[in-house]
Amino acid sequence: MSQRVVIVDDELIPRKIAEKALKDHYQVATYDNAKTALEDLPNSKPDILLVDLHMPEMDGYAFLKEIRRLERHDLANIPVVIMTSDEDSGAEIKGFDLGAYDYIRKPLLPDLLLRRVERIIKREQMLKHLEKKADIDVLTGLFNRSACVQQINEYLQMKKDTGLLLMLDLDHFKMVNDRFGHEMGDQVLMEVAKVLQGLVRSDDVLGRIGGDEFIIFYRGFWNEDALKDRCEEICLKVKSCLEHVLGSSVSGQFGISIGVAMAPQQGSDFLSLYQKADEAMYHVKSAGHGGYFVFSEEQEEEEEISNVVSLPEIQKRIEGRDYFPGAYMVDYEDFCSIYHFLKRTGERAQLPVQMVLFTVEESSDADRRGTENRMRNFGGLLSKTIRRGDVVVRCGNKQYMILLVGASAESSHVAIDRVMRQRSLEEQEDYPIRVEVNSLIG
Repeated sequence: MSQRVVIVDDELIPRKIAEKALKDHYQVATYDNAKTALEDLPNSKPDILLVDLHMPEMDGYAFLKEIRRLERHDLANIPVVIMTSDEDSGAEIKGFDLGAYDYIRKPLLPDLLLRRVERIIKREQMLKHLEKKADIDVLTGLFNRSACVQQINEYLQMKKDTGLLLMLDLDHFKMVNDRFGHEMGDQVLMEVAKVLQGLVRSDDVLGRIGGDEFIIFYRGFWNEDALKDRCEEICLKVKSCLEHVLGSSVSGQFGISIGVAMAPQQGSDFLSLYQKADEAMYHVKSAGHGGYFVFSEEQEEEEEISNVVSLPEIQKRIEGRDYFPGAYMVDYEDFCSIYHFLKRTGERAQLPVQMVLFTVEESSDADRRGTENRMRNFGGLLSKTIRRGDVVVRCGNKQYMILLVGASAESSHVAIDRVMRQRSLEEQEDYPIRVEVNSLIG
């Protein structure tokens, strides 16, 4: 009997009839006046209210007006059923206009009352279930963006209290998808979500608001040391999670960047806090990724006054993006840019470039997951076996394309043989791979 019903009626007999009809099925609380019932709502937290229309001090209409004015969304939207002996349809219309859920005629019939309450509660449970599903990110089980916005705004508007908004972005996540495939990318997001769930309290807000973007809203005041410790803990635990999922050989190149904004100093609603946290996170990304930064007005003013960056600093930032050992793994758009650049410059510099296409062919009984595992394993092998100066891109679900820079047509076969020999040493499963070679230059 987890559902709670509150009965409000100044007359003893109808109150007792309703209580007796419902007490074996629900937790029931009764009040003999509407004013006391309204004041006690935060404690009683009913799933449904049965309210008599005609009462002294505060009648059913006034009760409806007051409850719909409440700042707490959960209390203001409790279903209110009006109990009345009136036959006047105008009275019913007025009640519905004020937000009544339904009407029940007096004198009360216990069986009919029970069925009516059961139907309303079941309908409300179904609606709450649908609302919850609409608020949840399917992949991670966290709140989605709209749910986060609503909860944070409600807290700030109701409490006008302090809090911290953290915007978190996984560094180089696109490379996870490009190198290991989207299934592995989804796995990373789910595991990171689990880590973050262990770093929030029950009344904090945690959500996924974009592809690789998460937010946390910590309610209440945090001093500088506590904030520093928590951000460092997030970075450390996410790093450890990525190492577990991706393997220690490459996980060191991935991490998380965090931007922090404080309420109410830097905003009293979600949008203003989000914009400040986003600026703070951009500061972390610009400094080379990984770590956290707390937004400050002084920092913003300094950056507005002078956005000139020295050449060594620019070079440092650019070099910080070359984060993979071995072959240069890129996405398809970057591959096309490199292709055209080499095509333009290679002919003049007489720099030979060969294109190689590896196709992982399915056996007749291969499933999609098996093919994805093969692609992921083969991609990892290519990154280790192909030289650092060569370029690799994943093309769809079954192919990798390589630019062998500085390689002649003859020497390209040496690189291919090296890949296939290493594959025979490392991979236990024997599946066919088709190889095609074409000269881009020379």
